Amino acid sequence: MRRATRDDVDFMLGVFADEDVRPYLAAGGAFDREALLGELERQERDPDAFGRFVIEVRDGDEWRRAGVMGFQRVNERSRIAHLERLAVHPEFRGRHLGDDAARLFQRHLIFDLGFHRLQMEIYAYNERAQRHAERAEWIEEGVKRKAYRHDDGWVDGIMYGLVREDLEAMNVFEQHVERFNAGVRTGDFGPMLEQFADDAEMAFEGVPAGPFVGREAIAQAYREQPPDDELDVLNVRRDGKTIVVGYAWRREPGKRAGELRLTVDGTLINRLVVTFV
Repeated sequence: MRRATRDDVDFMLGVFADEDVRPYLAAGGAFDREALLGELERQERDPDAFGRFVIEVRDGDEWRRAGVMGFQRVNERSRIAHLERLAVHPEFRGRHLGDDAARLFQRHLIFDLGFHRLQMEIYAYNERAQRHAERAEWIEEGVKRKAYRHDDGWVDGIMYGLVREDLEAMNVFEQHVERFNAGVRTGDFGPMLEQFADDAEMAFEGVPAGPFVGREAIAQAYREQPPDDELDVLNVRRDGKTIVVGYAWRREPGKRAGELRLTVDGTLINRLVVTFV
């Protein structure tokens, strides 16, 4: 992911003109060469307030353009950015490349550029983008009813948002999965256990184990019966303050094995429920 330059304009025009992209772009947006060059000039003047980015993927020793995305600051005092124009070139679709790029972009805007809140809006008829938003960990916040003219009628706008605390909690979850898998490979679950609060609880559904209360009790459970397989994340969603993660064991790729339900406070896990199906 990098800032777009004038050399990228032809690629951007091609992506925006694609028949699977153009119907879902904001109707009032300008997508001609002159408009895009004007946006790049705006980015050069104030890169902290406006940006157009290119998604790239490695192809051997080279990087190839694969998609585009952008943002603009809509509230300087409250540090709010609006995200827009995420689109992947047809050649690279089907790989969830947009999901990975969106998560990187969220973290760049929050942790590098210092925004407090991110928001975006999707036309209600764009079901593909709504599925992407769920996979990319956006939180649905509401509906703007009949907000936009579409063909001969009106269409709703689905509103999504993220704040800094959401990403901090997601970082805890991602680190938990990484440290769990590392523990399975090495036999050392110490780094993973450091993520639990002193009075944390770990419970299980679908197997006769636990609950275990307190970090030491959780550590003892891992010593006595260590897991023997790594896990892969299938999907992630928020349920209030709880992060709900669908997972699969590596020995059965893609087969849903259950859920991890994490409640996080700051950088520590207060409660973890592991379900089995």
